[in-house]
Amino acid sequence: MPEIVVLGRLRSLQVTVGQDQEGSWNCSLSGSTGRPRLDDKFCRAATKCVRKGAKETGAIEKCIRKSRNGLVEQFERAMKKTS
Repeated sequence: MPEIVVLGRLRSLQVTVGQDQEGSWNCSLSGSTGRPRLDDKFCRAATKCVRKGAKETGAIEKCIRKSRNGLVEQFERAMKKTS
C-alpha cells in the first residue's frame, strides 16, 4: 500500500500519517505541543481524516482544521481547569 502523507498545522506542528504494508496506520509529529495527550489526539484526528477518505490536499487540510480547532478548545479548557 502506498504511504499517505498528510501535512497539517496545530499551530506550528506538521503531522505525517502513513500506512505500512500490513495495513497498520502510523502517525508522527514534527515536534510536540508539550502535552503528550494533545499530541496523541492530534495524530488520531489526522489519521481519522485520512481513513475516512480525505485524499486530496484541500479535503485533508479542511478536515484537520476542523479537528485542530476542537483540540485547541479542549486544550484551553483543560488549561483553565488546572490554573
